[in-house]
Amino acid sequence: MNGIMRIMKGFEFRELDSPIHRLDPRVKLLYSCCMLVLSLLFVNIFVLMLILTTSIPLVLLGRVIKRWLNMIRGLIPLLVFIFVVNFLFSPNINGLEYATSMTLRFLALSSTFSVVFLTTSPESLAMALIKMKVPYEFTLAFTMAVRFLPTLARDLQRIIDAQRARGLELEKGGFLKRVKNFIPILVPLMVYEIRRSFQIAEAMESRGFGLPKKRTFLYEAKFSKTDYIVTLIILTLVAIMVLLKIIWNIS
Repeated sequence: MNGIMRIMKGFEFRELDSPIHRLDPRVKLLYSCCMLVLSLLFVNIFVLMLILTTSIPLVLLGRVIKRWLNMIRGLIPLLVFIFVVNFLFSPNINGLEYATSMTLRFLALSSTFSVVFLTTSPESLAMALIKMKVPYEFTLAFTMAVRFLPTLARDLQRIIDAQRARGLELEKGGFLKRVKNFIPILVPLMVYEIRRSFQIAEAMESRGFGLPKKRTFLYEAKFSKTDYIVTLIILTLVAIMVLLKIIWNIS
């Protein structure tokens, strides 16, 4: 349970004034999409490690290193599971190398998207998607899903604390006993989130969601010189990596 909480908090926006927070959200979306493409193109361990290390200067400049490390710590059981499964069912002779590549790929993707969500507010993401001509209904659904994860984590922690105060012991007993111990956690959580969904639906209806055809916004996303420079760096890195794959046939 602690691991799940760490993972969820690794995707929760934190309001700070840093160079990464001030970047246009479209630049950060471009970064995440480019790293996603590169991660899927390559299985080379060193290339995947390079992709993973691109997150380090971003989390340092964004001052979210603690949450980023906690997210990676929460991913450890899942990373071990991915490594073992790929090692046992590897299509290649060198199962160790293949399993390591798949584990690094998942870690690189998780790290990349964690940086984006830690340093970009849901409102900024919505504005970026609207600027990219994504329909507002899809934008709203996406931003609500982004907001839902940290909200779910907070609700889950409150319920766990309340049940522990009533004497519930989650860590004691065998496997089946521990599974049964989570029933008093999951049932209230489901009921609470269903009630929340009705509240959101009523709030949207009371505000006339979907009635105006042309929406107006308080803030407008605009590219700065820094955004153009970072975009150029990202595209240059992607071009170099693609050329390496084409010319030197790096897998």
